[in-house]
Amino acid sequence: MKQSALAFCIFAAAAATLAPARADQYKPFNGPYVGLHGGYAWQDTSGVFDGLTNPTDLGGIDLNGGIVGGQLGYNLQYDNVVLGVEADATAQTSSGAVINGVTGERLSGQRSYLATIRSRLGVVIDQFLIYGTAGIAFTEFQLTETTPTFNGTLRLKKETGGVYGGGVEWKVAYGVSLRGEYLHYDVGRSSYLPASFPNRDAGDVVGYHDIDVARAGINISLGQ
Repeated sequence: MKQSALAFCIFAAAAATLAPARADQYKPFNGPYVGLHGGYAWQDTSGVFDGLTNPTDLGGIDLNGGIVGGQLGYNLQYDNVVLGVEADATAQTSSGAVINGVTGERLSGQRSYLATIRSRLGVVIDQFLIYGTAGIAFTEFQLTETTPTFNGTLRLKKETGGVYGGGVEWKVAYGVSLRGEYLHYDVGRSSYLPASFPNRDAGDVVGYHDIDVARAGINISLGQ
């Protein structure tokens, strides 16, 4: 998945650079742009803490919640075909936690960030752009244990993976467009908990699954 997403990204980026364009054609989605987005992300967790004595199901950590971020990109439109490259960064607005009912430890999980570099390939119908997108995603996951005498954070290594999806963008006014899109982030990862965590048992593990995102955004053209 990672290799195919990277190949798609490189191909579309090269095509966007090399494709010719007619000077007399109206191109509503051509050129550079910046924008903002917001929406909702779904992500499951799994694993166990203190599994041999007082097990806590880490699958109870709820990482579903709102997201907000920004994007910038460049499109090249030829006739009704659009090729482009986009980069974005997204932050979550919530985190989740579970409590060990016997020992009182609080285990909280969090995504530090989401970021992508993606290619886009789409077709223009009147003032609408219907597109698919694929590329590379970046993120980092954390697990924090809190007790009256201990506060420790496990930072899983920065994770990369594929991202793909699609959407519709609507040119609502000169230089302004609105979009809705869906993205799937192939960035799941699991890790054994370190011995430094109090009451951790051998074999205790936390897993962060892939992420699905539905979001809406607004783009401002810098070339019109």
